[in-house]
Amino acid sequence: MNTEMRTERHIGRVFLALMVSAQLLAVQAHAEALLLPEEPLPEAPVVLENRDLSTGQETFWDCVYFGSYPTAEVVRTDWDAVDSYAVLDGDVIRDNDLYRALVTAVWQDNRVSVEGRDYIRMNAEDAVTASENREQHYRWDDPGEWHYFLKEPVRWRVLSVEDDQVLLLADRLLDCRPFHEEEEGVTWEKSTIRSWLNGYGADENAAGMDFSEENFYDLAFDDTEKEAILAADCVTPDNLDYGTDSGPDTEDYVFLLSNEEVYADPVSGEYGFYAGRGYDDPAKRFTSTMYAKCRGAWWSPVDDYRGNSFWFMRTSGYTPYNVTYICDFGYVYSRGTTVTCDDAGILPAIRVDPDLAGLEWAGEVSSAEILKKEKKEDNQYRDLIHDPVITENEAFPGGKAVAWDAVAFGSYPQTEILLEGNAEKGQEVNRDLWQKLERADWEKDRAVIEDTAYLRMDGRYFRYDPIRWRVLDVDGDTAFLMSDRGLDCLAYHPDLTDVNWKRSAVRSWLNGLGPEENLAGLDYSAEGAGFFTAAFTEEEREAVRRSAVRNSDNYYFGTDCGEDTEDAVFLLSEEEIFSSPDAVSYGFQPSDAVGDLAKRIVPTAYARCRGAWRSSLEESEGNGFWFFRSNGYTASNVVYAGELGYIYNRGIPVTCRDASIVPAIRVDLDSEQLIPDGIIETALPDSIFEDAETETEVLTEAE
Repeated sequence: MNTEMRTERHIGRVFLALMVSAQLLAVQAHAEALLLPEEPLPEAPVVLENRDLSTGQETFWDCVYFGSYPTAEVVRTDWDAVDSYAVLDGDVIRDNDLYRALVTAVWQDNRVSVEGRDYIRMNAEDAVTASENREQHYRWDDPGEWHYFLKEPVRWRVLSVEDDQVLLLADRLLDCRPFHEEEEGVTWEKSTIRSWLNGYGADENAAGMDFSEENFYDLAFDDTEKEAILAADCVTPDNLDYGTDSGPDTEDYVFLLSNEEVYADPVSGEYGFYAGRGYDDPAKRFTSTMYAKCRGAWWSPVDDYRGNSFWFMRTSGYTPYNVTYICDFGYVYSRGTTVTCDDAGILPAIRVDPDLAGLEWAGEVSSAEILKKEKKEDNQYRDLIHDPVITENEAFPGGKAVAWDAVAFGSYPQTEILLEGNAEKGQEVNRDLWQKLERADWEKDRAVIEDTAYLRMDGRYFRYDPIRWRVLDVDGDTAFLMSDRGLDCLAYHPDLTDVNWKRSAVRSWLNGLGPEENLAGLDYSAEGAGFFTAAFTEEEREAVRRSAVRNSDNYYFGTDCGEDTEDAVFLLSEEEIFSSPDAVSYGFQPSDAVGDLAKRIVPTAYARCRGAWRSSLEESEGNGFWFFRSNGYTASNVVYAGELGYIYNRGIPVTCRDASIVPAIRVDLDSEQLIPDGIIETALPDSIFEDAETETEVLTEAE
């Protein structure tokens, strides 16, 4: 469809040229050669409906070449510094002869020309961040080794076309630098990134760094090209969510886009972005060049966004120490990250005079091309997985009854195997199996008998059962799931200190993160040490989608709950449980004054053995209480739901060691591992312990 539109636009241009030409007869003699111009003039973006994309729209940008910058790396054939999925065509030039020529060349200021083409070199000292084994970052086996990059024409997307100027945005993230070199409050005006982009001196930035010799502007553009670049008015309003002052307006030749230009103003829609932030916008997704990766830019390992990087805007975040950014899947983080963040990509923008710029046509790019999802066969069960069904029923607390579709996905120790005695909920008496477990070959307290895995803990045996999840929401090809049971038990954080979700031990445990990710320095990165690798196979992990985890302030007390995160596994928040319209659609009561049946959770036998508390009161017998990820009235407390389904916004100390852990995940609906598992319904107290048919059979068998 777009090809036809492009052809019609080209033909229209040709027709207009023919009408005004004084040499019509001569042109007609060569009409065949003029059916389509070789380099059409760039036009503004075209936005068309496309329901296959998350925003429901697809953008087509004209592209042009202008200036040049280090891009592709020249390597030997044995190079493997970047994961293959993050390498695009043309990012790497595998040429041993050229590599040897560059090694032996005579370099001046780390620049050289070989056979008419310009190259630059760098080693780890020139990188913003360099490491031998930092995941999703360029791997530096030898920090002193030189790496060689070809300077290539920069491809720009045309965001707008006016009579006397064209607004251009780089088509890829060209470099990697912090927004500011010092950990201090700073705005765009005094940031080092502004000085570096424009080649300003030390008096222009708060860190006092001189970029008049080494900068983006001089490396990317020659003197003739600089004549065509216009000084642009950079208006930077306050952060819309937090009111943070983003500094005075400036006038710059090279700049980063603002929140308004990316999502918070109608003009962002004219530029081809989705004019809002409620979606993961494909138009806001960008990949980094190999040069940017070598300089330190991170890339995403997440399916559907693999190889994408994140990029700064010029608007301040929730404090002057933070700057807003767009993540790998095109989501807006208005809270921001620290200004010293050292692995974001840099996405420059410029305004040029089209009469002076000599723009060279570089084809067209579509927002659909950025997301190259491998086509999978549809899950045969996906039509059986739906949003919760909520019905009015005055017999229930809050006047509503809820039915969730249930799915089985992953497995975890849950049912305890007993030799004899009376089986409680979640236990099974099975003498033969228990004796087999006694004789089994155990490796790290794990054994497999007849294709079923078991865990041994303190002389007790637990069977790995499929995890049963409630389907809270179905959005496109993604299902939002919450465990129907408390699966485990551990403290939110082991030390009584101010700690938010991002730096908590429970987040690291859920996601299998290393010691640098939590304040306690606990390492859960080994296989099986954290929930993510213990509960899911490699194939299941690939189906779990990393989520943008929003950490809003405590609803009542205003306690700062920390930065937003991206996680595979997470705990639910106050917003998702009661203080937003989403909570209602997920099946929860939008109140902390209701003993919500949907918030009553029963811990598994394994979780109980791990320490999870359960109620002995008749009204709530067997129920536990469970953490949210939101902080309580102070940052050393965490919000939780009690055994009767009431929310305790004031919270409990983060060191509490007997709360249940109720994980949440988002999963690809096309995963064959996602299996429908009946319906889960809110139940009145006299029947709240009634389980699915399979569990009832286990108890009957035990009796």
